[in-house]
Amino acid sequence: MDDTFIVLCDWRGHCTWTNSGSLQVKVGEFIWEHLSAESQKDVKSALGKVVALRESQQLEIVDQKGNRCRAWLWPLNSPEMAVCSLGIRIPSNLSLLSQRERDCLELLAVGTETRLIAEKFDLSISTIHTHLKHAREKLDLPSIEALISFAARYCFPVNQPLDTRIGQGP
Repeated sequence: MDDTFIVLCDWRGHCTWTNSGSLQVKVGEFIWEHLSAESQKDVKSALGKVVALRESQQLEIVDQKGNRCRAWLWPLNSPEMAVCSLGIRIPSNLSLLSQRERDCLELLAVGTETRLIAEKFDLSISTIHTHLKHAREKLDLPSIEALISFAARYCFPVNQPLDTRIGQGP
């Protein structure tokens, strides 16, 4: 897939392997070299937790060109290959959505029914359907099924634990 990439790095954050020639980071570079200042700080912090505490991390990052990615980092058992990072590029048209539309898609991504989304935001089900319709139109998606698929792929909440994703609501 063109929008998905894997990067392996050592315990200091030097890229040791990547599957994507189109990715900005090259073997031998720090994995944060092409990121925005804020994302550099976030990646360094996450890398430290993965290496020192052996805790998996996930975060949303922005490169210096403004492209967004979601990344998951896992510890490996070798100093030469200490961290595996799986990343997925987030489509730029996601930025067209209002915050409420994004909030609805996050809940949709974890399998929340529209009735429960409405209750959570203290809105009518009709209003939630309107938000989802507007999101679908802005993202140029043909159906509600395509919107659900998009939400699951690109809108899953970053702060949601990795090990409780399957079959769990919010």
